[in-house]
Amino acid sequence: MIPNYSERSKSYQESVNQINKQLRLIGWSRLFALVFSGTGFYFSRNENGLPYLIGAIVFLGLFAFLVNLHFKVKRKLQIAATYHWLNESEHIFLKEGKPYYADGKEFADTKHPYSFDIDLFGPFSLFEHLNRTSTVIGGEKLAASLLQTQSEESLKNSQEAIAEIAEDLEWRQAFQVYAKLGKDSPEIRTYIEHWQDSKQSLSIVSTILAFVFPALGLTTMILLYQTGQVYWFNAGMILAVINLLLFALISGKIRNEIGKTEHIGAALLAYSEILELIEKRSWKSARLQEIHSRVHSKNQAASSLLKEASGIYQNMDTINNGIALFALNGTIQFHVHIFRQLVKWKKNHRESISQWIEQIAEVESLLSFSNFKVNNPEYCFPTISKEQISFEELGHPLISKEKRVCNTISFGQERFVILTGSNMSGKSTFLRTLGIGVILANAGSVIPAQNAQFYPIPLVVSMRLSDSLEESTSYFFSEVKRLKLIIDHLNNGPAFVLLDEILRGTNSDDKQNGTIGIVEQMVRLNAIGMIATHDLEVCETTRSHPTYLSNQCFEVEIRDNDLFFDYKLRNGICQNKSATFIMKKYQII
Repeated sequence: MIPNYSERSKSYQESVNQINKQLRLIGWSRLFALVFSGTGFYFSRNENGLPYLIGAIVFLGLFAFLVNLHFKVKRKLQIAATYHWLNESEHIFLKEGKPYYADGKEFADTKHPYSFDIDLFGPFSLFEHLNRTSTVIGGEKLAASLLQTQSEESLKNSQEAIAEIAEDLEWRQAFQVYAKLGKDSPEIRTYIEHWQDSKQSLSIVSTILAFVFPALGLTTMILLYQTGQVYWFNAGMILAVINLLLFALISGKIRNEIGKTEHIGAALLAYSEILELIEKRSWKSARLQEIHSRVHSKNQAASSLLKEASGIYQNMDTINNGIALFALNGTIQFHVHIFRQLVKWKKNHRESISQWIEQIAEVESLLSFSNFKVNNPEYCFPTISKEQISFEELGHPLISKEKRVCNTISFGQERFVILTGSNMSGKSTFLRTLGIGVILANAGSVIPAQNAQFYPIPLVVSMRLSDSLEESTSYFFSEVKRLKLIIDHLNNGPAFVLLDEILRGTNSDDKQNGTIGIVEQMVRLNAIGMIATHDLEVCETTRSHPTYLSNQCFEVEIRDNDLFFDYKLRNGICQNKSATFIMKKYQII
């Protein structure tokens, strides 16, 4: 059942409104506490000022408590607002088809065996339709899952993991919310990847002095309080200057550390919250159990370790506050100690963090497929078969359900199909539908079909090619290179092949003879798949290979001086033509 995202969105909007009211109340209370504390300190100078002093300290403590509470409630607001955004966006996506995550255009590759031909990446792509990843590596993992072929065991494990994540809407959305709040970026990822190469350290002398001089400064304050002698105050000021100078000696290292990315603390906190979701869940599927086992380091949960690192970075960031810089480093060399903590943390855990983030990416990719399953309950997981690939009522997921026309096809004994049909009858769309079905099945996802049988198989496609001025390549030569790539794939093992009107860059005789030759190669190399063609003579090839090749077609009807397409796949060779009719209708001929 598809979740009621609209109702969930309204519920979280109410939460946002309530939390905003809390924040306003806390803001005013914090202001009053600060005013009362200042007033108390002012009147505490009087002869009977002890009650005022006590009151001032109490209100100052209340102010500190309210400041801390403000940060916690503000975090709750960010979470509630993100939940609202998530559910409202998902509601609009289902209603209007408007995507709200990245389209993956950076993964587009015109030289890939199928991604460019199938519209896998970029605007209005399959990736954009599926994507629910917020981390950089999560997007990369999702893209990789659409570009690879798994073993049967791995495919089965992926299906089980996707189904298990799909069962828990609250868990899934919590994962999405925390990932979104992390505001991950390529800069953050690059920075973390270089941790293993980090050579930063703090000398023993600097470490010792970071303890000695703050201790001496504390001693002068105690002596000043006990004796009231002004020279202890002067000594304390000298020690404060020394502390600041010692801090200045390593301030460059600290600023270099936090200057690489200002959002590292938020990203690490988000990673921590995501990993905690993985750690606290009891998983059934083998793949998720394996992921769960990897999010620990030296018997410590990765989430708590990353939360510790996030706190270190947030404390380091106070170096940008001028008052805090002088007050904290002039007394206790605060940022020197924080930098020492970071160096120690990196030394102990920098080799593990890449693995932890890798597990986040794995789950984020699986979650995208789980969301796809939940939003399309009529879709099915293909049954893993040893012998046959078949799709019952297969449709294109990017075509709205109201307009989508589904077809049934089987690649059993007759493993390769010659597809004919007039212009605009649906041949190219059906080839892409088949390609997307194979891609989703290879990824372990549900597919837009009622039933399916499938076994893992590489996909190779020749559908959308162009000439290249940069490489001085003609359209015909681009086709030849792609066909050579397909033949090489088949020489190395089975592949699912989709060909759309090949050899368009040459004359009709060469095109016909070349197409027949390619079909003969498909038979010889034991290929599975389909070729779409307008050359009806190519269909005669089935006479030579009646148990391997089959003819199927899309037909067109002329009704009331207009064309009617039903986009239904039929057995046999196309009988009707539309090109001449269309040109006459528009008075071209």
